[in-house]
Amino acid sequence: MAKKRADINTLDAGAVGDYIHALNILRARSAENPDDETGYDFQAGLHNDVFIGPCEHGNDQFFAWHRAHLHYFEKLLQESESPRTSNVTIPYWDWLHPEPTGKFPTAFAQPGLFMSGRNDNPADLPPDTLQIVTEETNWNEFGGYPKGDINGDYGRLELGPHNTMHSFFIGGKMSNPATAAEDAIYWSFHAFVDLLWAEWQRRNAMPAPTSPDASLRGFLTMPKHKVLDFQNTIDLDYEYEYTDKLNEAFGVSQPLRRGRELLSTESLRPLFAEGLDTEIRSTSRAQFALPAAPAATNTAVVRLRDLKVPTTGSYMLRAYAHPKDVPFSKDDPEFRRQYGVGYVTLWRAHGGENNHGGHEGHGGHAPEPHHPTSCTVRFNVTKPLADVGPEAATDLVFTLHYIPAPGPTGEPKSDPELVKEVQLQDVLLEVYAQP
Repeated sequence: MAKKRADINTLDAGAVGDYIHALNILRARSAENPDDETGYDFQAGLHNDVFIGPCEHGNDQFFAWHRAHLHYFEKLLQESESPRTSNVTIPYWDWLHPEPTGKFPTAFAQPGLFMSGRNDNPADLPPDTLQIVTEETNWNEFGGYPKGDINGDYGRLELGPHNTMHSFFIGGKMSNPATAAEDAIYWSFHAFVDLLWAEWQRRNAMPAPTSPDASLRGFLTMPKHKVLDFQNTIDLDYEYEYTDKLNEAFGVSQPLRRGRELLSTESLRPLFAEGLDTEIRSTSRAQFALPAAPAATNTAVVRLRDLKVPTTGSYMLRAYAHPKDVPFSKDDPEFRRQYGVGYVTLWRAHGGENNHGGHEGHGGHAPEPHHPTSCTVRFNVTKPLADVGPEAATDLVFTLHYIPAPGPTGEPKSDPELVKEVQLQDVLLEVYAQP
């Protein structure tokens, strides 16, 4: 029978204690020998270190890579001190729902799970996590596109909720992909990412992966190391135990799958004279004129083409489509509700850091680039264009609001170097016909 991964808030003190005990055994191995591949530091380095891993981001291997990482780490926990740890599983953190008290589950304040430097300031959870899991039926849009695919790169769950949680909500070690897995919260955070994927798979009849034979970095010597090997949790000897809250959240109907055909593409005219980074440095936003509305049966999408993935920090872009005579008002909840069309969070890519001693360069060779250097972002603007009608559509403005990720203690952060990295090739209006 498959072992159960449970919500960390439902575990009793004994189960939490066994989990921490197993973590500490792996930590002790690393303290004795930093190169011990069964130790915590090496396992964290599979995600963090650009030479012995690293993680996959920005493509359709994202979910499978992290499922493999948790799977093999969980096996080490179970084997650390049998029989006490034989049934230990990684507990998930349900970050779909706010905690009843505090910002994080109370277990993460315990020695062995606590990490200093997390952002304890109040912050909103991503607003669209449930909607992405229950309404997005296209695998590539949900989970990412194959490397080099002209249609896109990141999946919606990664580019929105995942990146936001790392850089805006949790912070500290988790704010940087080169240190994220040093914080034990990483495992429970990604166990919930894995749960969301498992739920999406269940709802969408387990679609076949688009890169089934791709080998997952860091696991090439393991019995299972291809994307196809990590599609079904039962085959990996675990499944998720849902709480009543999760059952209720996922108890919504699945929309019908629908294809669409691209009818036209048009560049949006910038409403600023200087460069994008100059405008954002001056006003924290960039505005573009929206063309006329499409026919009522069509869908309008604004696409940011080749938006640079930063290496010096992380930031969010909130997007709005509003009439020209309605002033942009980022602090007005009604403005955000009425005119907001989405957001994207750019989590910093690995910038060449190396945190695992003894692996610098493997003979002087630079590591293989593994994060996309740019990404594709889409915002659906069908509703705001339809609301104003074709006569007034030329009076609409598309606004991108730049919000840098907070500093280590949660304070607002202004980084001139990060602003310079806000670069894109074009802002396009794409009109699609629905069948």
